[in-house]
Amino acid sequence: MRQYAEQKRRVGDAVLLFRMGDFYETFWDDAILCSKVLGIALTARNKGENPIPLAGIPYHALESYLKKLVAAGYKVAISEQLEDPKQAKGVVQRDVVRIVTAGTLTDDALLADREANTLAALCLRRDEVGLAIAELSSGRFEVLEVARDQLLDELARCHPAELLVDDERGTEAESVAEHLRQLSGTVVTRRPAHELNAHQAEGSLLQHFGVSTLAGFGLENAGAGVCAAGAIIQYLRETQRAALSHLTALRRRTTDESVHLDHATWRALEIECVLRSGSREGSLFHTVDRTVHPLGGRTLLHWLRRPLRDAAEIVARQDAVDFLAQRDLVRRRLRERFRGLADIERITARVALRRASPRDLASLGRVLQALPAVAGLLSEQPPAFVAEALADLSGLEDVATLLAGAIREDAPPTTLEGGFIADGFDAELDRLRAISRDGQSWLAEYQRSEMERTGIASLKVGFHRVFGYYLEIPNSAKAQAPSDYVRKQTVKNAERYVTDRLREFEEEVLTARDRAVAREQTLFDEVREQVAARVTALLQVARALGRLDCVAGLAELAIERRYVRPEILADVGLDIRDGRHPVLDRTLGEQFVPNDTCMMEADSRVFVITGPNMAGKSTYIRQVALLTLLAHTGSFVPAAAMRFSITDRIFARVGASDELTRGQSTFMVEMTEAANILHHATPRSLVVLDEIGRGTSTFDGLSLAWAITEHLTGEVGCRTLVATHYHELTELASLLRGVRNYNVVVRESSSDRSGESGIAFLHRIVEGGASKSYGIQVARLAGIPRSVVARSREVLEELERSFARESRTPQLARKKTRDAAQLSLFVDPAEKLLQALAGVDPDRMTPLEALALVKAWKDRFGER
Repeated sequence: MRQYAEQKRRVGDAVLLFRMGDFYETFWDDAILCSKVLGIALTARNKGENPIPLAGIPYHALESYLKKLVAAGYKVAISEQLEDPKQAKGVVQRDVVRIVTAGTLTDDALLADREANTLAALCLRRDEVGLAIAELSSGRFEVLEVARDQLLDELARCHPAELLVDDERGTEAESVAEHLRQLSGTVVTRRPAHELNAHQAEGSLLQHFGVSTLAGFGLENAGAGVCAAGAIIQYLRETQRAALSHLTALRRRTTDESVHLDHATWRALEIECVLRSGSREGSLFHTVDRTVHPLGGRTLLHWLRRPLRDAAEIVARQDAVDFLAQRDLVRRRLRERFRGLADIERITARVALRRASPRDLASLGRVLQALPAVAGLLSEQPPAFVAEALADLSGLEDVATLLAGAIREDAPPTTLEGGFIADGFDAELDRLRAISRDGQSWLAEYQRSEMERTGIASLKVGFHRVFGYYLEIPNSAKAQAPSDYVRKQTVKNAERYVTDRLREFEEEVLTARDRAVAREQTLFDEVREQVAARVTALLQVARALGRLDCVAGLAELAIERRYVRPEILADVGLDIRDGRHPVLDRTLGEQFVPNDTCMMEADSRVFVITGPNMAGKSTYIRQVALLTLLAHTGSFVPAAAMRFSITDRIFARVGASDELTRGQSTFMVEMTEAANILHHATPRSLVVLDEIGRGTSTFDGLSLAWAITEHLTGEVGCRTLVATHYHELTELASLLRGVRNYNVVVRESSSDRSGESGIAFLHRIVEGGASKSYGIQVARLAGIPRSVVARSREVLEELERSFARESRTPQLARKKTRDAAQLSLFVDPAEKLLQALAGVDPDRMTPLEALALVKAWKDRFGER
């Protein structure tokens, strides 16, 4: 218990799983916690006046219980027995071999196949923000410095499982961490502030990489990014207690390498999961993912999270997709090869951490043996992207040969019982195994002879890992046991005995068996070390396989769904012919109505799209954004043709949501997102706005929608699609160059028996504005009671008459400014002044009365 208490003190707030024989035990508060979280029995040690709470789990079930603890947000320290209990003198030596946290998972059972598991660290300084991201299960390690207003967007997109921040309370970092925790469930771990100190962080990185300067990584000075990266290395050393040899480089990334999507856009476009349910099914990723290997799936998700802005890189991926799309047989065989391959990236990570099992190495060997066949399929004039991947697949033939000769095909998942080193690999092991095999023959013969000697047909020879070899006789025949049988153990329905001959055999055979197992473990460690020395090359193979599977999947998608290769334009513009929403194209098939989008000319930068609910306005604008995003990943797109220019940012303000925990109403969230767009959009951005301004009163909302659209048109000049019920916005097309009106076609049918006219949505986008919203008809289709529908129609008619009476000129007129012609919303034409003037008869007024009246009007209306 002193040993346990000392280790618990060292691991702090981590749950300590303390290995004792066949169980991992927990005590005191950890036992109470595990009992609740894991649903296991809570018992006690030293039962009496001061019992110690105790709860344990079987060692062979560790992974399943570990998964529950980590999913619940706990860190778990694992203390193993470091010596054989049989040979230990006194208390068995134990120590913590690793600490498992949400961001440091490497075991397949704890990881999602197609999701990267990342650990991030944040360093906030007065003038800069540093962010480092590491993926222990793949070896990816990168650092970047971001603007403060883009930090949450970057974190939300990389979706870290765990975020490291300094332990100072009330800091900006803590606020960011709390928001991220609420946003995506990220586990936040506080670290001592000194670990983010520039000197200590830089020293940790220099020591890890074995260099004297970080200049080779593009990190000449110890900025905030270096501080964050150093904190990650220190944390991994503390938790893993192992070499981190697969973290071979620190890549510096900049935010302008990829198309920027803020968190609101990522959620609104449902790129990774569906907004309402949180499920992957129905998302863009789920729709376009045709990869057959987890590596390819993770690669595709990474591409979607970071769409390219470099035209040459996009074209290189397009060439690879095109190459495989045109070769059906090659693509089919390549995908068949990928299906049976193990996840080499995650196996390599476990090799680097010295946690790879015999089964891992056997699987790794099979992957390496398959590489020549994969390369052979793609050897015929491959494009540059494919050729680069093929180059990374070569150079590991010696490792493949080593593993094929050393590890058995049917290797077990652990090294405890032996049986994983192949026959013929080591002469000494073969000799020890021969003794064990001969021993089995001797046991069979001994059992037969004892059955004859005793006349007990049910007698059998068995082996127990603790009690050794024995002769077992059922209780019904135990009276027939010979006098030289010494009782060894009583079990249900039988007695177990031992003889001198059996003891002599056991001593000889068990010694050979134990020595064989020990020899296997030594050989396995040696083989694993040889493989670990090639970690860098193995990770290159993994990433190459991921890229190939990804482009093969995109090629399969292009053929299956009739996607086309988009063309990159040098000038700013976007032209989509018969574009289709990727998700609805898959679910609706031929029923989906394609639409064009042509934003090539200076007078076609902004589309104001009107029409009723359910007609397809939102679908259309999201479709344009999703096709633009797909095109930037190098994918083909669902359209008859597409031309696009490189986009720096995609913004989507769609739907209604609130953030009550932050004190923000639905409208406040809407305006915050709109403000972000207005501050950051550039002429090369794409903006889609769905019902902007609908969260407040009609005139407030219309005013804001007008001014926002006006600003994006006149001040920013970006490509913008505005779906709205505010028909007044259609006036912008006649007042501003660059605005075009479109509407969704609706067909009205004749009235039914109730006097209600029907509507049919054609989902076709045509030029021109819609005359009405058909909201009452849509309400009727939704099942609103007929009495309510009828009353709403009466109210609508009255409101329309009232508005017509009170506003004879509801025009949105132009207001002159010194720098440009701006638009002013609902300019007052001094209607009251006109009304007053209409009641004046100048023929009956004296000059003095006229002068007094003019003065009164000036006092009343002069300030306007």
